[in-house]
Amino acid sequence: MRHGNLLIGSILYAVTLSCIYVLGLIGCGRPDGPEALTILTSSLPEGTVNQPYSTSVRGSGGTTPYTWSVTPALPANLGFDTTTGAITGTPVTEGTSSHTFTLRDSSTDLPPVQRSLALTINPPNSPPTITTTTLPGGTVGLAYNQPVHASGGTGALTWSIDVGTLPQGLSLNPTTGVISGTPTVAGTSSFTVRVADTVGQTDTQALSILINPPSPPTITTTSLPDGTVGEAYNQPVHASGGTGALTWSIDVGTLPQDLSLNPTTGVISGTPTVAGTSSFTVRVADTVGQTDTQALSILINPLNPPTITTTSLPGGTVGLAYDEGLQATGGTGSLVWSLSGGSLPANLTLSSAGTISGTPTNTGTSNFTVMVTDALAQSSTQPLSIAVSAALTITTTSLPDARVLHSYSKTLQRSGGVSPFIWSVSPALPTGLSLDTSTGKISGTPAVLTIGTYSFTFTVEDSSTPTKQTASKVLSLTITL
Repeated sequence: MRHGNLLIGSILYAVTLSCIYVLGLIGCGRPDGPEALTILTSSLPEGTVNQPYSTSVRGSGGTTPYTWSVTPALPANLGFDTTTGAITGTPVTEGTSSHTFTLRDSSTDLPPVQRSLALTINPPNSPPTITTTTLPGGTVGLAYNQPVHASGGTGALTWSIDVGTLPQGLSLNPTTGVISGTPTVAGTSSFTVRVADTVGQTDTQALSILINPPSPPTITTTSLPDGTVGEAYNQPVHASGGTGALTWSIDVGTLPQDLSLNPTTGVISGTPTVAGTSSFTVRVADTVGQTDTQALSILINPLNPPTITTTSLPGGTVGLAYDEGLQATGGTGSLVWSLSGGSLPANLTLSSAGTISGTPTNTGTSNFTVMVTDALAQSSTQPLSIAVSAALTITTTSLPDARVLHSYSKTLQRSGGVSPFIWSVSPALPTGLSLDTSTGKISGTPAVLTIGTYSFTFTVEDSSTPTKQTASKVLSLTITL
């Protein structure tokens, strides 16, 4: 029995060792081996002659660390790290070349892999070229700001003065190439500007700047308009030239009472309170101490009260719209109209703007006084009247018969309206008869051939304003033997 147990144990031990051996061969029971070795990089970025270049070819799978190689060799001045796959350096030759990259891992089970990649090295960028050939002049005391321009170059540009000096008070920005500052001395400065790019390429340009002496201010205002007591006054004194901001002051004399001079704008403003002429001298100064003066004067007129210039008003007509504006001159500010005595015709009103309007309802003459008042409470009055007449009407209702070869006379009658009147008839009267257009009288001696009955339209027109009235009536005239 003991020998049997030993036999069974030996068998179990042998089976266990066999399993361990097999599992070791197949990766402890895993169905697959290491991941396939692959070069991931599918293209190389382009480079430029004389510019730093840096990239890497990348791989995956297999067992690290990797070992890289490349054939043929990379362009001159480019190196290849066989451990990391990094390509670095500064190429010096332009062109496109094809290279085969080989990747090996650390195991002995996977074969190496290869990939052909093209590498393009572009020609070097053009060197910087200064395109500014002249610079504008400046003026002492006035800010100057002018860029010097350049084209081409690689990377950021750096500016400097290579020969000579800039005008006093000006400087060159090494990053932007802007010459700026406030010149302090007149004259011409000649210098040479230098520009350099990040790969050491440079260019120079001879330039000069003329700094003009400061232009003194000159007062161009030689006279000032009049003012009026109580009315706002606002008038600038002008100047040309000068450096920087100008400052104004009264050098001699005084301004009219209650007027003042703004020291910054040169505006004389205020509301004068005393009439008369004030003489004074205005002074202007710039920021570098240059000055100019000008003798001036302002006449302040006395108060100018309003004056009503309307002295009569047209008549009105019952039932017809009336609209008439009153007129005035002078005064200060807005004018306000009102009645100061009497009354307007029934149904007419006076607006504050000075318009009499409405539709009169009664005949007759209305006497009244109007008043106009300005913003300073100055006023003026004027007596006026409006005559309202009845509407124009032809009152004749029939014409007497006329006899051939006998004298005929009939005056047409009317009522209302405003004289003088003008009469007319259509069609024309029979031969031998006529109408007096001023009086409306029909007169004459009918001819033999005019026997019969005729129909006429008689019209009368008055002199109403602004719209004339007319009235018409159809009348018949019989001419007998």
